[in-house]
Amino acid sequence: MLINIQNLSYAIGERQLYKNLNMIVEDTDKIALVGVNGTGKSTLLKMIAHHDSPAITYKKDLKIAYLSQNPVFRDNETILNEAKHILKDVPEYSIKSSLTRFGLEDMDQVISTLSGGQKKRLALAIVLLEECDLLILDEPTNNLDAKTVNWLENYLLNFENTVIVVSHNRYFLNKICTHICDVDYGKINMYVGNYDFWYESSQLMQRMIKD
Repeated sequence: MLINIQNLSYAIGERQLYKNLNMIVEDTDKIALVGVNGTGKSTLLKMIAHHDSPAITYKKDLKIAYLSQNPVFRDNETILNEAKHILKDVPEYSIKSSLTRFGLEDMDQVISTLSGGQKKRLALAIVLLEECDLLILDEPTNNLDAKTVNWLENYLLNFENTVIVVSHNRYFLNKICTHICDVDYGKINMYVGNYDFWYESSQLMQRMIKD
């Protein structure tokens, strides 16, 4: 077991995001968090990545790599220098290869001149080079072309460790995920299977409730 969440409750002002939420993350799971906007999927990823709650316990010496929804960098640095600063133990040729793969070929470009989409691709190029036991990805396919999304799918399929991802790309989730965690009304329901399996199961459950 990598992570155990027990009775996690969290509110923003009067808005209750989670109430006694429970979730277990095992080795090699590839988990998608799904649910309508505003249910706290990104918040939960951030809490896990940043050790923000005593309700979340971790395997000893667990290494986490985290792609946030809105990555922040030092604005006055170049793309390459910022990547090298973060990835101190990674060879420069590997860094350049990853940056090129994500369309960041002008590595002397100053980060303050990048668009939001370019910053997200920079963050993804960096995070995939970080050594980790758990890879957390918040909307990784945003601003990627079809070829790069396909590359990312294959990368994650061959990634031997655990992944937790939030994405609105159902085809991406359907291909890579082994578990779906449905965040709804402050609770999580976990389904073993891909996105299509979760969708069919959730629709069946709704029909049963209506009947």
